[in-house]
Amino acid sequence: ALRGRDWVFHAAAYYPGFRERREPAIARGVASAQRVLSVINDARPQRVVFTSSAATIRRSPGRAATEQDAEPWPLSGWRPLYTTVKIAIEQEVLRAARSGLPAVIVNPSVCVGEYDARPFSGRLVLVFAKPYMPFYLDHGLNAIYTGDVGVGHVRAAQRGRADERYLLSCRNVTLLEFATLAAHAAGVSPPRWRVPYEAALAVAGASEALAWLTRTEPLLPRAAVHTARSVQRLDGTKAVRELGLPQTPLEDAMRRAVAWFRKQKYL
Repeated sequence: ALRGRDWVFHAAAYYPGFRERREPAIARGVASAQRVLSVINDARPQRVVFTSSAATIRRSPGRAATEQDAEPWPLSGWRPLYTTVKIAIEQEVLRAARSGLPAVIVNPSVCVGEYDARPFSGRLVLVFAKPYMPFYLDHGLNAIYTGDVGVGHVRAAQRGRADERYLLSCRNVTLLEFATLAAHAAGVSPPRWRVPYEAALAVAGASEALAWLTRTEPLLPRAAVHTARSVQRLDGTKAVRELGLPQTPLEDAMRRAVAWFRKQKYL
C-alpha cells in the first residue's frame, strides 16, 4: 500500500489502555513503531509525518513551552503511561530520521472540533456542554481547532524540515475558560465551583474501580487528575512561521464541535 507514495501520515500509533502494565505497554509501543517505520523506510516516500502529542513537551514554569522543551529519554521522573509511551515512540521516529528517514513530527495540543467524540478531547467538550457539570479543576491547557491540525499535517509534509518537531497549538486557556466556551456554545450554564485535587482524585479512584468492574475505560482516570496539577502553556510560533499553521478562534472551534455533537446525538 505504501509503494510509490510521496507522503505517509502515521496517525495511528499505539494508545495504551489504563489496565495495561507499564513496561509491557512501553515495549509494545516501541516494537509497533519499529515495525511500521521499517516498512515505511522500505517504501522510500519523500516525506513521513508522524502524529505525536503535546504531552511529550515538558511544562515550563513562568513561560510557554516550545519544541525545545521536549521530554528527555530516558525520563527524569514519573509520567502518566500514555505520555511515557508517546515519548518512547517519538524517540523511535527521531532515531529513524537521523538514519535517513525523511520524518517530521507534529505535536497537536487539545483538539476541538467535529468528528471527535472519544478518548480525551471530545469527552472534555461533552462534559461541559451538558447541563449537569457544576464543577471544574484549577488547570490550564492549550487548545486548537481540529481542522487546523489537519492543515498542519499537510503543511508539515509540504514544508516541514526532517528530524524536527512542530507544535500544532493555538490558544492557552484555563479549564474554567474552556468549560465556559463549551457551555456557552451548548446554551447551558458553565461550572461554578472549583473542586480540590484531593476530591478529584477520590472521584477518579471510584471511576477506575467502576471501570475495572465493567471492563471499560474510566470516565476520569487518576493520571488525568495528576496531569492537571501542572499547567501546560504552549508556544506554537514555529509552526505558524514555518508551516503557516492556521489559528482559528477557539470560539468558532467550540461552536463547530457542539453542532457536530448535536447532529450525531451525543448531546
